[in-house]
Amino acid sequence: MIHVTRQEPSELHYLRVTIATGDDVFVTMYEVDGHGWVHRQFQMRDTLTRFAPEDILMCRPINLHAMRSHPCCDAIDVEEFELLWGEVAGERSFAQRLPDTRLAWEGSLGEERVRLRWLPMGARSPGWTEVPGFLDLYVRGDAKAARGACAALFLETPIQWRALAGDVRADAVATAAA
Repeated sequence: MIHVTRQEPSELHYLRVTIATGDDVFVTMYEVDGHGWVHRQFQMRDTLTRFAPEDILMCRPINLHAMRSHPCCDAIDVEEFELLWGEVAGERSFAQRLPDTRLAWEGSLGEERVRLRWLPMGARSPGWTEVPGFLDLYVRGDAKAARGACAALFLETPIQWRALAGDVRADAVATAAA
């Protein structure tokens, strides 16, 4: 798999692609930056929701101009995208890998010990980068580390989680207090 260098995100664009085939209607929603990198994507069909495969998020940018000019594509506002994302995000398999999605966690991803932080409604700390496709998940490192973490997550690499108290793992707090 080839990964290209990803620049810092620019202005975000929100797109809806609606394709009707016979009795089926597929609606695919995209969050894409000005460089063509897809940050979040999901497809709705009847009662099924599918999320972006790793290759869409990671390998290379899309041609944003071509996509926006496609007759099945409409630009939508961020509020519409976030409303729908809020309804379907809980269906992602990743949510089942967290002990409790409402709490902050720090984890080690796989044997390489890549450090992750799940910060629901929280702000990232310096040195942490948002993992593409996840609003509340951060990796210790730069954009390259974030792409690697995203790929590992799609491959279901095991994660060992520990509760996070502020910017400190809860086990570190307990050790310091002892």
